[in-house]
Amino acid sequence: MITAAFVIALVPSVASAQKVTQVPNGNTLMVDGVGRVRLLGITSADQPALQMGPSGPPQPPRRDPPTTPAPPLVGGSVSLTPERPSRDFLRKIALGRTVRIEYDPLVSRDRGAYLFLDDGTLINAEMLKAGKARLDDSRQFVREKEFKALQEQARSNSLGIWIK
Repeated sequence: MITAAFVIALVPSVASAQKVTQVPNGNTLMVDGVGRVRLLGITSADQPALQMGPSGPPQPPRRDPPTTPAPPLVGGSVSLTPERPSRDFLRKIALGRTVRIEYDPLVSRDRGAYLFLDDGTLINAEMLKAGKARLDDSRQFVREKEFKALQEQARSNSLGIWIK
């Protein structure tokens, strides 16, 4: 038998609407009056895959005798800033917008929340739909089944990180 206390426990708690002031990475927002809020159920796709190098000590550079003269020096610069498609997408859809924060009853508040835009769009879900995030299945949460389906849909449509 389902009791009233059980039903109340499964209803997410909601914080009042606040403005997004910063997007430091692909799954975290700074919300005015609240602070740092992590998007529950997703992991940013901006994290680079670990590259495994050859084992053993580094090899010294090869010193072949030059066969052609070195080209003249040319001025300019190179940007070594890595691409951050998750953060960029999140900034595009949320920065400066008003959001409503909803906490999951199965997860402590410091572990993340669902964020809804003022038009009702669930940001967490939009990140998965666009292929800009992966499902974080390290803990159970109420919308887990919905989020798995959204990730599979993005994967089957080859969106974002799932481009073949």
